[in-house]
Amino acid sequence: MKKPHTFIKAILSVFILGGLIFPYMAFANPPETLAVLSFAINADKNKNLNYLKKGISTMLYSRLTWPEKVVVVPPKKIAALEAGLKEFSGSKLIHAVAAKTGSRYVLYGTITSLADAFSIDAKVFDTTEKQYMAFFEQSKNSDDLIKKMDRIAAAINHKVFHRTTVTWEQMEQEKQKQLNALKNQNPEKLMQMPTGWQREEKVGWKVWKYLF
Repeated sequence: MKKPHTFIKAILSVFILGGLIFPYMAFANPPETLAVLSFAINADKNKNLNYLKKGISTMLYSRLTWPEKVVVVPPKKIAALEAGLKEFSGSKLIHAVAAKTGSRYVLYGTITSLADAFSIDAKVFDTTEKQYMAFFEQSKNSDDLIKKMDRIAAAINHKVFHRTTVTWEQMEQEKQKQLNALKNQNPEKLMQMPTGWQREEKVGWKVWKYLF
């Protein structure tokens, strides 16, 4: 039979341990929620590129999901919501989807086909702060399109959610190689380059602009 003081010590230990654990659980940051809307496709009427919508949504769902950090709304749920919100567009659609999914962030984009090339424009909207960040890539052909979408996902991960991926590291290495090449070729020209070249790193979140 345990002595009374031993039993009391055991009870106190449980309360002390609980006092250390429960505050941490209570104040742990909940994951952010992101809704990825279907990308709009701008192309010649003779080209049927609607198959890209499903592929891109699935890819971004996979690339942007970050366990315990970022929850991405499943593509099937987004498709069902969009079907019921056809009368909405622009900021109204963004805020409606954000409200129905409990998402602070909403990603929307367009893919424009020009001959055999593609331009990709994407924006991540912070519906709480009413601001957005824009992302852009160009693809020479359809085979290169997935790679460019992967680069956009990597940029979103890093700039919006502060997550560094393998693709982002590769992009930074490419950028550094370009800078080194310019330094070796013409240092004077490098000094005269516009500040926009480094705005991405120096300004960061300041490149966000207000929606309203």
